[in-house]
Amino acid sequence: MSASPVFDNPTSPGGEEQKNAVEEWKRGVGQLFLSSRDAITLVDPAGRILAWNPSAERLYGWKEAEVRGKPFLELLKAELPRPLAQIENILRREGYWEYELKETTRLGTQITVASRWMAWRNNAGTAIGRLHLDTDLSKLKRTEQQLRVVSGHLLNLRDEERRKLGRDLHDSAGQLLSMAKLNHSLAVEHLGRVNSRGAAYLEESSKLIDQALSEVRTISYLLHPPLLEELGLAGVLPWYVSGFSERSRIKVSLDVPKEMGRLPRELELGLFRILQECLTNVHRHSNSSTASISLSFGNKQVRLKVEDQGKGMAATTKESGSQGRTAGVGLSGIRERVANLGGHIQVRSGDWGTAVEVVFPSTEMTSEPG
Repeated sequence: MSASPVFDNPTSPGGEEQKNAVEEWKRGVGQLFLSSRDAITLVDPAGRILAWNPSAERLYGWKEAEVRGKPFLELLKAELPRPLAQIENILRREGYWEYELKETTRLGTQITVASRWMAWRNNAGTAIGRLHLDTDLSKLKRTEQQLRVVSGHLLNLRDEERRKLGRDLHDSAGQLLSMAKLNHSLAVEHLGRVNSRGAAYLEESSKLIDQALSEVRTISYLLHPPLLEELGLAGVLPWYVSGFSERSRIKVSLDVPKEMGRLPRELELGLFRILQECLTNVHRHSNSSTASISLSFGNKQVRLKVEDQGKGMAATTKESGSQGRTAGVGLSGIRERVANLGGHIQVRSGDWGTAVEVVFPSTEMTSEPG
């Protein structure tokens, strides 16, 4: 920000007019400055500390007299998400800016704060500095991390239960149906000629056994596809997408790198589950006849994008009934899984359709293609 004539000399703190302005501001905010649980800091246009309250002393570890005149951002080693000049432009234009920042205390402890910056103006409306309100989020972040660990453990348990259930279903019900199919064929051979009604019943029974066997295999594979462990994500995606298109009558395009190595097991499983949930939402809620899937790698990142050309989420949330609730639960589950894998998610939706994009860091990838 440009220097204001309210200061005697903006390049060196301590001018008389500056002191008067600070004291006037303190009188104006009164007890709020002293009793606020938020750390309140007043800085001049050059970013030097003019005042901070007792909560700032407790949070950062320095007394106000020790830090007066020192550059706020340098003192706390604040990590800004964008250049300071851009933030100052926002303050000039809007008068307010907020973000979660990493800062370092006197003891060298890094903390996370919800930082809100406001332009500090004199009676004439001229910007003469900034006001910072910082709320310590460190305990909240630790709690979130603990919850994330618990949530990740529950997700792993659920995935392991799916794996066991899918294997048991295939090995028990699947094998019994296969034996029933064999016995049915042997019975038909031993019966020889039967009347037309009996033949029709036998043929229908054979079709029902085939259908049940196909359903068991499909459910077993959807619970946990064995191809995922054997061939990796690149091997299982074409199979899964083909089966989904056949069942849903939704045309799905799949874009996967031709030469794709293996990802860490947890990441491959997570990406597959996210894809499953996205396509389930497309089928249940979008009314779209098409969808597209793209999987890409670059800059040590894995990026998965699922997009449809349906009615969008806004239209879905207006509908009553269980479908809208199911869509919310599905997206919540995706967000939970993305957070546990250390990724980011972006959801865009409109009358053109819905796009869900997830990005994960990945420094591990074997050279063997899936």
